[in-house]
Amino acid sequence: MKLRDSVPKVNGGGVHREYTSAQTYERVRPHLRRMGVTRVAEITWLDRIGIPVYNAIAPRSNDIISVYNGKGLSQADARTSAVMEAVERFSAGLPLRPAAIASYAELVKAGRTVLDPRENLMNLSRYYRDDTPISWVEAHDLMSGEAVLVPQDCVAYSLASHEPPTYEVSTTNGLASGNSLEEAICHALTELVERDSMTGAELVSNQLCQILEKGILADRQPAELTDLLKEAHPHVNPDSLPPKALALVEQFREAGLELRLVHLTSDLGIPSFLAATSEEISPTTSQGHGGFGTHPDAEVAVIRAITECAQSRAVDIQAMREDIRLPDEDVSKYQKHVQRSSTIDKGAWAWRPLRKVVDFADIPSTCTGDVMDDLRFMLDRFREAGIRRALAVDLSPPGIPVTVVRVMVPQLESWAVDHGRIGARGAAAWNRALAELETLRRQLQEEQDGQNDASCTEQGVPA
Repeated sequence: MKLRDSVPKVNGGGVHREYTSAQTYERVRPHLRRMGVTRVAEITWLDRIGIPVYNAIAPRSNDIISVYNGKGLSQADARTSAVMEAVERFSAGLPLRPAAIASYAELVKAGRTVLDPRENLMNLSRYYRDDTPISWVEAHDLMSGEAVLVPQDCVAYSLASHEPPTYEVSTTNGLASGNSLEEAICHALTELVERDSMTGAELVSNQLCQILEKGILADRQPAELTDLLKEAHPHVNPDSLPPKALALVEQFREAGLELRLVHLTSDLGIPSFLAATSEEISPTTSQGHGGFGTHPDAEVAVIRAITECAQSRAVDIQAMREDIRLPDEDVSKYQKHVQRSSTIDKGAWAWRPLRKVVDFADIPSTCTGDVMDDLRFMLDRFREAGIRRALAVDLSPPGIPVTVVRVMVPQLESWAVDHGRIGARGAAAWNRALAELETLRRQLQEEQDGQNDASCTEQGVPA
C-alpha cells in the first residue's frame, strides 16, 4: 500500500476532500446500479429543520439494511454522503481472497507478523480458539509500514461466511470511502477516534458519575465530586460557533428545537463533538436524537455532529431502516445503539443542566490544506498516546472510481457502539477520573477540617 506525500484539498477550508461533492457524485453515479442502488432520494423535509438529508436505496443488498443515509451542508454534500455509504457497505460485502488460512498459533510459530484476535476490543465468539484455522487478509500498518495478517472476520462485512465467526458481532467501525486511498483512510481514522471519544465520555461523564451519585459501589458522593466528572466533557456555547456551524444551530432554533453541543475530545486532542436534541414526536419515535463528529479541524467536526443529529431525526421519522428497533422491543446489547428511546435520561451528560460551558474558539483545532497533513497529524497523536498500530486494508470495488478501506486501530475504544470489551484506554480514563476525584475529596475534607478548626478557635474550644 503506497500513500502519496501530498493530496491537496479542493480548497483548504471547504469540504476537506480531493474533489468537490458534486464531482464525486458524478464519478460514482454511472456505477450505482452495479452496486444495487436503484434510487437516491431526498428526505430533508420529512422533518422541519431543513438541513439536507438523503437516502441511497439498494433493495437487494447483502446487508442487514438496504437504506443508506447521508447528510451535509448542501444537497450535493448529503446526496454524495448517502451514495458513498452505500459504496462502503457494498464493497465490504464483496468476496475476499485470504492471504492465509491457518490458526493463530500456527502463524505465530511460523514467525508471521500477525494481529492477535484478542487485541481487537470485540468479544470473541464461542467458536474461536487459537488452534482453529481461520481466514486472514493482509493489512498495511500505517505506523510502521509493515504488512500484518489480520482476521478476515474483522475486515469483511457480510451476512454469510464459509467459516465460523471469530467475533460475536461484525461492525462497520473503521469502514470508509473516499476519492482516493489517502482520503478514505483519513475518513476511517476520524470515525475510529470518534468512537474512542464517545466511549471515554460515556464511561467517565455518564456511567461513573451515575455509579457515584447512586451509591452503587460506595456511599453517595457529594455534588462537588460528581460535578467534576460531568464537567470533564463540557457543553459548547452554540453562539460562539463559526458562521457555517452557527447557521445550522439557527435552523434548529427556528424549528423550535434546542440543540446541545458537548465537547468530547479525548487525550488524543483530535476535536470530537456530540450534538443532541429532544422532542416528543410520536409514541414509537425516539424522544432524543444525536450526532457525533470528529476531525482535526474543529469546525468540520462540529458541523458533522450537527448535520448527523438532523439526519438522525429524519431517518427516524422516515422509519425505513431495517435495523431500527422500537422502544419496548427486546433487543441484544449489540442493538442498543439503534433502539428508539421513548424517554431520555436528563441526568446523562448530554442533557444535564448547563454548568460548565466553553467557547468554540478555546477548543484546539488543526486546519490544513492537504489530506496527508490531516493523516500525519492523527498518526502523530496516536504515537504520542502510545498507540502502536493502525492497520488498513484496501477493499476498493473493481471498476468503480472510488476507494474503500477498512482501518483498525486495536487500542482505540469502541464500547459505546459495539458493547464489546473495554480496553486499556477506557480503563485509564476511568482510573484517572477516580484519582482526580480522590484529590478533590481530600481538598474538600481539608477545607472542612480547616473550617471546623477555625470555628472551634473562635468558640474557645481546643481543635
